[in-house]
Amino acid sequence: MSVDDLVRDHARLMNVHAVLQHAAVASLACTGPRTIGPDRKPTQLEVRVEKPAVLPAVEPAKADPSQFLVNKLNKQTSPVDIDSCIIPDVNAINASIVKRELDQECKRSVRLQLKEIKERQQGAIRERLAVQQKAEQQQGLTNSRAKREENNKLLQQQAEQLARAELEAHQREQWALLTQNNQKLHMLTIEGVSRCHRRFCSKYESVTKLLLALDKETVQACAALNSELRELGQLFDQLVDKIKNGNCEPPELSCVFTAEQYCQRLDKLEDNLHKQLSEQEQQQLTKAKELAEEKEKQRILEAEEQQRQQQEQKQQQQQQQLEAELKATADAAAAASAAAKAVQEVPIAEAPIPPTPSTVPSSISNSYVHPTRLAFYNEIIAFYQNKVDAVKPLQTDETWKKYRTNCQRTINLPLNAITATSAQHLTNNFDKLYNFFAGQPVRTTDGSSITINDHPLARDYCILLMAKKFVSQTDTAISSNPQAAFPFASVIVTFWKLLPDFGKIFLAYMYKESPYLVPYVIPQQADQTPQQYLKTMGYRLSENNELEKPDMFLKRQTGIARLYAAVIITPGRKADGPAHCFGLDEAWRWLTHIMHVKPLPDICATMIMEMLQTLGFELWHAYGMNFLKLLVYIQTIYMPQLSAYDEGGPKTRLEMLLSKFLRERQIPQAVGVLPPGFW
Repeated sequence: MSVDDLVRDHARLMNVHAVLQHAAVASLACTGPRTIGPDRKPTQLEVRVEKPAVLPAVEPAKADPSQFLVNKLNKQTSPVDIDSCIIPDVNAINASIVKRELDQECKRSVRLQLKEIKERQQGAIRERLAVQQKAEQQQGLTNSRAKREENNKLLQQQAEQLARAELEAHQREQWALLTQNNQKLHMLTIEGVSRCHRRFCSKYESVTKLLLALDKETVQACAALNSELRELGQLFDQLVDKIKNGNCEPPELSCVFTAEQYCQRLDKLEDNLHKQLSEQEQQQLTKAKELAEEKEKQRILEAEEQQRQQQEQKQQQQQQQLEAELKATADAAAAASAAAKAVQEVPIAEAPIPPTPSTVPSSISNSYVHPTRLAFYNEIIAFYQNKVDAVKPLQTDETWKKYRTNCQRTINLPLNAITATSAQHLTNNFDKLYNFFAGQPVRTTDGSSITINDHPLARDYCILLMAKKFVSQTDTAISSNPQAAFPFASVIVTFWKLLPDFGKIFLAYMYKESPYLVPYVIPQQADQTPQQYLKTMGYRLSENNELEKPDMFLKRQTGIARLYAAVIITPGRKADGPAHCFGLDEAWRWLTHIMHVKPLPDICATMIMEMLQTLGFELWHAYGMNFLKLLVYIQTIYMPQLSAYDEGGPKTRLEMLLSKFLRERQIPQAVGVLPPGFW
């Protein structure tokens, strides 16, 4: 049942209710026979009433029926009619009461029915609403579940997309990291192989030089080692080509291990070669010793024979002399008799005075310096002195004081920064110095600029400054760090090639600081005090006129000797060619001459030991057996002579060093030597 049906039923009930109300009103006026129906009889009320009473429709909820009837009668009839028409009685009143009760009961019944109908309708509506709400809830749950599933799918898709994007980003990051690591690994591989290659090339070159210095028979005896050396060179070249072409199989570090293995094989080959050569040299020494013994025996026999012949000759000479003396005696006797006769006739004349011998010019003994080295020393010192005298006008002119200061700063800053950190670093500092000597302007600290052409004497003045500054590095950098000598030496050699005057002035400063580099043991003059003499030999005096301590003197002389030796063996800039202005023959010449000068305590042993430690490796490979013989000569001949003057620590250390070199038959290369073509 719908709401519309309920409204229609309610309207019908209201109509019924209105009809009953009308019947109740009519029953009040009709007390006799029936007044309704076809068989009704007319009443007095109808006669007396001029107009029939039309009962209007009474709204049930607006007024009471009895009150409504009274009001109608008051309006339609006059008081006279009512008094004459209505005669109340008990029956009528009872009927009215019954009807009223019936009406009320009917109303109550209708209200109850309406209430029940309304409750049923509301219950139905509630059930329908509940069902509908439940259906809607079910539909909402279904929709929400579907929407939730759809949202879950969407979220899952978004999560998958984010995860895919993160995975791709992570993969890209991992790939970039892998690429970067591969690049770093490749660079490390190249660096490691390059380091091994430099070491291999240096060792290979030294072994090759050693083989080339051998005689034909020794080379044939070392044919297997020579073949292995060529094979190692080919293998290393193949490894380098593989890395250059990018064909190195992973892991790339295996190339470094392979290169290190090649270097170790080459080291082992060199050890075997030295061992084999030492055995051959031992055999040769044994043969030479046997041959020397045979020669000594033969010499003794020859000496005895020669002595016998000399004795025979001496006896013959004595016999002849005796005969001559006898003859002279006879002649003297005859002459005496003749003179006795002459004395009586001729007066005695005064005997002539013999002439005094002429004074021979004094000369320095070879025990102090060899004549050729003395001539070279005098030439260098004279050249230096001429340069010093030439620049005095610039050096003493106060108007050029600022210019001199700027020149010193321009030279000192790059020179003090010279190290072997890298080839580029060494080249930059050299260029700063050389560009200044080439005439390029240099900016000073006050904003102005100077050139070496600002004064005609500036070039010689700056060369003197730079040479002196290089020598002063032996006090500061080289004496405390021996490896620092080699980058300085490389720049010195390069400037020596480009500016020949610089090389002579550099040598002059070195000889002034240490005449033992000539080698020259300057003799003490008669008018010299001990302090003055020691100053000429390289000692320094403080401002308080105190003499330098021996240990400080030896330390400074060690730095000077190391720089001198480093200049001899260090190559210059590769752009200037391989030629050397002061080569290895100077070291050989120095060692052979120092053997013949007067030994001095401590300093001679210190200088010889420093020279052997710095350039002994190069001398051994350049001169071979001759250098070995020189070491034997120093140990067997020179050291006993030195022991007569020196019993200090340097002499003992030199003896131990010589014993080690001769026992191992090799001299290690000095640490810090720059390889060929370094810059």
